[in-house]
Amino acid sequence: MSDVNIARSDRDPVVARILPEKNFTVTDALLEDYYEGLELDRGPFDRSEAPVPSMIAADADNYFGESAFSQQRGHLWMRQEWTFAKPLQRNETYVTHGRIEDIYRKRDRTVVNTAVSMIDMRGGVILTLNHHQSFLLDAPVENVQFRDPNKKAGVRKFIVPEGEPLPGFDRTITLEMCGQYFHGSRSYHTDLKASRELGFQDVVVGGRMTMSYIGHLLDGHFGERWFRSGQLDVKFTNPCWPNDHISIKGVAMGPSVEDAARDSVFAWIEKDDGTIVIIANASVAR
Repeated sequence: MSDVNIARSDRDPVVARILPEKNFTVTDALLEDYYEGLELDRGPFDRSEAPVPSMIAADADNYFGESAFSQQRGHLWMRQEWTFAKPLQRNETYVTHGRIEDIYRKRDRTVVNTAVSMIDMRGGVILTLNHHQSFLLDAPVENVQFRDPNKKAGVRKFIVPEGEPLPGFDRTITLEMCGQYFHGSRSYHTDLKASRELGFQDVVVGGRMTMSYIGHLLDGHFGERWFRSGQLDVKFTNPCWPNDHISIKGVAMGPSVEDAARDSVFAWIEKDDGTIVIIANASVAR
């Protein structure tokens, strides 16, 4: 646990705080917004008995209100770590539990690591998640500036690992898609005024959206194994903006270097100019 003492008020997060239990139901409306907002075909998931897409669970990661600092200008997702144990089913209700796991520094940002678990009504674990949300606390800025990805100190050439390329796909994310995906709610992911209130010059495409494209790639590649033994580590490297054209790509690398009993994939999202939005490492039991 990091030795960081930065809480600013009684409402701000502190390590080991237990967050309230919440219910999460996989409704038809939720599924509709997922598919339409991402412009995805339902494919083999369009059956009542089929598991729902794994990243539907991202909608249950709704502890921002309890884990965020009161100073929110410029806040961004930094990392998500997932472990899946059972597939979610449509029209089922699940229970989520949350806890502030850690608060630590990363360059000029303060990061809150919130641990989330989801169980079904019989007490079975569905998944666990660690959400790393970053905040600008030391010197909140009027306008958040992003460095050119190619000019960052210590920048390294992006190298794709050796492996079998997965059948990727591409999308142009529009503001209308953002509005649908986030259920018509007003936030910095859907509304320009709300985004500028946080110091951004444009709407920030939600990390939940871009991460869902990675999930879609892995759902199709690994199939049933993904829903019962998947592990995913996603790092958000650069923002995505409305009307960006992105390519979702991956390579299957065979047995994991860390655990030969697991098959691994490296996946990423790339803009047309080569900017990397997300990198992800995933694996399943063989």
